[in-house]
Amino acid sequence: MKKLLFIDTNIWLDFYRARNETGLALLAHAESVASDLIVTYQLEAEFKKNRQSVILESMQELKAPAQVPRPGIFSDSRASAVLTKSIKDADKRVKSLKAKLTNVLSNPGAHDPVYKATQRVFHRESPLVLTRENTLRHIIRRRAFRRFLHGCPPRKKNDTSMGDAFNWEWMVHCATEQNAELVIVTRDSDYGITFENKSYINDHLKQEFSERVSKKRKILLYSKLSEALKHFEVPVTPQEEAVEAEIVKSAELAPMATQEQRPNAEFIRDLIMLGFPAEEAEQIARSLN
Repeated sequence: MKKLLFIDTNIWLDFYRARNETGLALLAHAESVASDLIVTYQLEAEFKKNRQSVILESMQELKAPAQVPRPGIFSDSRASAVLTKSIKDADKRVKSLKAKLTNVLSNPGAHDPVYKATQRVFHRESPLVLTRENTLRHIIRRRAFRRFLHGCPPRKKNDTSMGDAFNWEWMVHCATEQNAELVIVTRDSDYGITFENKSYINDHLKQEFSERVSKKRKILLYSKLSEALKHFEVPVTPQEEAVEAEIVKSAELAPMATQEQRPNAEFIRDLIMLGFPAEEAEQIARSLN
């Protein structure tokens, strides 16, 4: 049975939180199923909006070890000399890593493996990729706006962004066209909840998928990419699962910028693009605050 995969922004940004190359192995796994990946230009915009902030978090954690105070009587000892050399070596390595991160910020197309992989995924030729040039975007955006006004999920409380609704409408469209099951990887609570390491799709979304796509097709929700990849027969090692569990834990301690509200100006611009007069768009935006 055909299966489609949607990987939310926060999951793509997780690859910057990985502490070793094992995290990049998961990125390679994700790219290996690119033919089944659902993508929108909205998703790409969210990724690029938050990418630098996540990289900056990594840079701030890169600190050389402080000098260890030693009693004067041991200042000439062999152990003291070795310790001083080790601290200097660590300081050089930290400076080297910061230089590499600077290159990743200044020229991602040449130095950032995560950015390069996402560009290949986001810009591939596929009926699952919704670009700004695709005229279907107008239909998808109008559907997203209707569900937004009705308060339907996926939508966060007091949210003035239609991003999640836009992505969801494209997921439904793709699943319908491909007669496929849908697998969603996200940690956003507006898609569902996670309890004791198991995720459950929002009841409204589950029913909507059944009515609009198929009662015979499943919709599955995961908070970890490693678990979702198993549905696509991608082998994931225990080490890769452990690395992702560590990433998720660190991400929970530092909530992402993608969970913040967008400014009213951006929401008003969206309404104007939908055909609303500027004055009416401003009134709608004010009513939602």
